[in-house]
Amino acid sequence: MFSDRTKFKLAKTRLNAMEYCFYPLFYKRHKDVEAREGVPYGEQKLQKLDVYGKGGIGEPRPVFVYIHGGGWISGLRTARRYYCEHWAEQGFTVLNVGYRYGVDVAHPSHLADVFAALDFAFDRAEEWGLDLSPGVVVAGESAGAYLAAYVACAAAHPEILDKYGIEFHHANEFKVAASVLISGVYSLTRVANCKFPDIDVICKTVCGMDTAALLALDGEERAAKDAYYSPESFVDEKFAPSFVIGSAADSLKGESEALFEKLQRFGVKSEYYLCTGLNGVHAGALACDLAPSGRECVSEAVAFAKGVLRGANG
Repeated sequence: MFSDRTKFKLAKTRLNAMEYCFYPLFYKRHKDVEAREGVPYGEQKLQKLDVYGKGGIGEPRPVFVYIHGGGWISGLRTARRYYCEHWAEQGFTVLNVGYRYGVDVAHPSHLADVFAALDFAFDRAEEWGLDLSPGVVVAGESAGAYLAAYVACAAAHPEILDKYGIEFHHANEFKVAASVLISGVYSLTRVANCKFPDIDVICKTVCGMDTAALLALDGEERAAKDAYYSPESFVDEKFAPSFVIGSAADSLKGESEALFEKLQRFGVKSEYYLCTGLNGVHAGALACDLAPSGRECVSEAVAFAKGVLRGANG
């Protein structure tokens, strides 16, 4: 019988290998985009970020922060570069953030890594062309959307940082103008009931309980788990305007639908886009040049983000 750590490592190896195989299908470099890649913001191997800017890095532009997915146990920052460059081409300075896996650290260390990366980048705002005045656009897919939602929640409720013991030196001036959330996980107890691949390993990695144990919790215990491990528990009317993306053939589609419904109930400006066809698999919106649904999705997401930023600028 494999230990939990061995299961995590085997899943990480398999999932990252799949990303290496599929990445060439989506790969596209944008020649007019300057890149600074693999910039370390911490001492660990995965604590790195990339910076992108159209025509050069340094001219003040709105900021788009991207956080990759991978079930907290895998995921390649480098395999999201083509998507980040697309947003850079649309006029954003893009930060592509990596973070440590759950094999080595526990929740909320992943979230702490993201804020450490933001601190590092914001300290270089003038050098990198980060216009922070209207607020940033924060985005991610799958586990990255979970983290992006947490970032948006913490921007609305800075006390969340204290709850998790996260240091963020720019907390007082930090604003999230909008979020773009692709095929995310927003409730750990709800997702335990789905048939997503490796969901048992994922739940055990994040909160130390497998799906059977999570589903066996009574209502009060489940609420307590969500209050600590699920960003959706912090979502209210202060949450940033959001472009929520689901995928038709994704067993996590219900997560995107549930979050969108909650945002609508709270009156948060939000739109929902369902990717179909070749883009209808989990996080298929990342393949933004592959098929019509992906192209339309990213076009509408960009338009949504720019519209919110125009409103923030008056």
